[in-house]
Amino acid sequence: MNIMKVGKNRIAVIIGKNGETKKDIEESLGIQIVLDSKTGDCEFKPIIEHPNYTPLNIFSAQKVVNAINRGFNPVKAMKLLDETFDIEVFNLYDLLGKSEKKIKRLKGRIIGRNGEMRKAIERFAESYLSVYGKTVSIISDYDNLQIARKAVNMLLSGIPHHTVLKFLENKYNDKKKEEFRKMYKPQF
Repeated sequence: MNIMKVGKNRIAVIIGKNGETKKDIEESLGIQIVLDSKTGDCEFKPIIEHPNYTPLNIFSAQKVVNAINRGFNPVKAMKLLDETFDIEVFNLYDLLGKSEKKIKRLKGRIIGRNGEMRKAIERFAESYLSVYGKTVSIISDYDNLQIARKAVNMLLSGIPHHTVLKFLENKYNDKKKEEFRKMYKPQF
């Protein structure tokens, strides 16, 4: 069955003002989202006769709702409708164990002072990062997802911020050089 759990405090975000967000997701994918606001159960039903419906859309809707549930705003979550984008969720419990202190410290490391580390990952890996509850999530296209994932892993394993920044800047510069090279390749 296509049912997932949604956090109580994220239900309103998924529904959106006057139901707009839910309507947008349903309309763009040709599906129906049945959300139980008491239990947080969220079910996805295909509307097969809908012009936008394809069999993979249920999966896309689950990704978008999962992203909102992981702390992303709906606008960023909707990027997942583009099939070149994906979401990666790091469960800090699984990675670090149940120590609240350790989880809090590492969430702080990923965000950085005044959010600088998170901003750097978002900028250089051209991705969105959400540190929410016990998870760290990334939304990005495939290539950038690899870079952002590596940066987060580096931070989680205690590598100094300046080293991670250097890594991000180098990857970003390589990417820009490559784009530049493709753009100005002479045509004969």
